[in-house]
Amino acid sequence: MFFKIINRRYIRTRVIQFVYSNSVLEDDLDRSILNFRNSISSSLDLLYCSIDLINETKNHFLSIQTTKQSFKVILDNPYFKFLSDLKIPEKRGVTINWESNSNYIDDIKKRFIQESSINKNISNKESLEFFIYFFSEIIWNSEILYEFIQDQNITWTDDIPIINSYIVSLIKDIDIKKERLFKVPDIKDFEQEIIFGEKLIQQVFNNKDKLKSFLDGRIPNWDTERIAQIDLAILISAMAELIYFPLIPVKVTINEYIEISKEYSSPKSSIFINGVLDKIIKDLSQDGTISKTGRGLIT
Repeated sequence: MFFKIINRRYIRTRVIQFVYSNSVLEDDLDRSILNFRNSISSSLDLLYCSIDLINETKNHFLSIQTTKQSFKVILDNPYFKFLSDLKIPEKRGVTINWESNSNYIDDIKKRFIQESSINKNISNKESLEFFIYFFSEIIWNSEILYEFIQDQNITWTDDIPIINSYIVSLIKDIDIKKERLFKVPDIKDFEQEIIFGEKLIQQVFNNKDKLKSFLDGRIPNWDTERIAQIDLAILISAMAELIYFPLIPVKVTINEYIEISKEYSSPKSSIFINGVLDKIIKDLSQDGTISKTGRGLIT
């Protein structure tokens, strides 16, 4: 078993990022699709590097413990053990040798010892609570670590919170007693999601001018040149899905892109995007441009 880290919303978000950066609109299609697939693989590399960091941190505390200074709260924690027993896929792109970058491990150790001296109750936390605290507040609550990770791969900037949320969700939901059944996700596990993203990129690339033209006259008091670029990227991606993916319900597409706009654009963007898409759907459904087929879908 494995918990999905890459789902349709993640794929849609990554496509929007490609449209926003103009890599889909200006580059050749084959290169855009290859870069898209590589970016998904890169996200998994960050997951593997994060697990490596946790394990190297545990090993470091093991190497420095003494009779006077014990770190049993870390070393005996079943969730640290669970992660240390995981088998990471051998085929990886970017790797980080944490032993060679031990200053980040030292910083983690220093901050944990400082926090422990201030808050004596840290070591009394229940195993799950302690792991989440240590992972979120000690390991990743570090500006120098964030900067280092971002320097390794520019696409990891947006992936850090996604990967961290995934690890926390995994730890919360995993049954430690059945830990051997868990499989670390591999790029091959997400082929269907990746193919969906590639097809969406292809439709945006092949129909970019047509998709932009649908916005003409449907944006009150605005023209396409004055729309925030991220909002334009969201609208173009949403329209491509509405028109060229007949099996995906309109409501699913609308809800997904509105939720994405709440996270990546301005506070008012979701209202703006909802209004524009609502008008486009009404107009293009009437003339047959948007036509949904399949059980439970309105044609």
